[in-house]
Amino acid sequence: MHYAEYKHSDPALVREMVESFPFATIIVNGLEGPVTAQAPITFRDGWCPAGAVEFHLAGANPITPLLASDEPITVMVHGPGAHISPVWFTATFPLPSSERARTAPTYNYVSLVMSGRVEHMDDHALQVRIGDLVLANEGADGWRLDELAPDLWKAWRGVIRLYRIEIRRFDLTAKLSLGDVPEDRPGVVDGLTRRGIQDDHAMAMLVDGFAEGSASLAAGLRALRSPLKTNGA
Repeated sequence: MHYAEYKHSDPALVREMVESFPFATIIVNGLEGPVTAQAPITFRDGWCPAGAVEFHLAGANPITPLLASDEPITVMVHGPGAHISPVWFTATFPLPSSERARTAPTYNYVSLVMSGRVEHMDDHALQVRIGDLVLANEGADGWRLDELAPDLWKAWRGVIRLYRIEIRRFDLTAKLSLGDVPEDRPGVVDGLTRRGIQDDHAMAMLVDGFAEGSASLAAGLRALRSPLKTNGA
């Protein structure tokens, strides 16, 4: 499903993707094939145009012996994905009896694959990174890192490892019902909203606001991170 029209090359979009979907799959080569782990990631400015990401793993994780300094590594971020039914192409097929012999269902999705080399980070960087992770995910009245018992915090830091990769290459795909008939997109948005399962609402927001180009995609990703507004807000 990878076609050129769905690709985005603006490095600024990497940060938008990481901050919108900060849980990633870490992939490195093992003796018998790829080895994977999952971890939250944090975007950092870096010397590469697309920046850098940091992540931590338990030292006991089977992947950690493979994460030697300067080892090639791939980090994959999945955004929302959703089945798209031709029944929703209400401009092209306005009636239930419309002939749909030359169309088929498809799948919308957003994904980011980043590649670089492993860099090991020290204890100070680990403390900063964990603190940033807490602040990014806890509300104003949420848990704070300084609540953690100092002896326990020190012990935990001894059994986890912090890694960083400068993003030397990335592949960003956004398939968002761009299609041949723009007039079909309202039907897609309505269909996703009515079905309302899994990633449907997020995908509906992205499709509804997407008008090609990196700026439009960035705005859609930021909208997904915005708190839902209630009536009267």
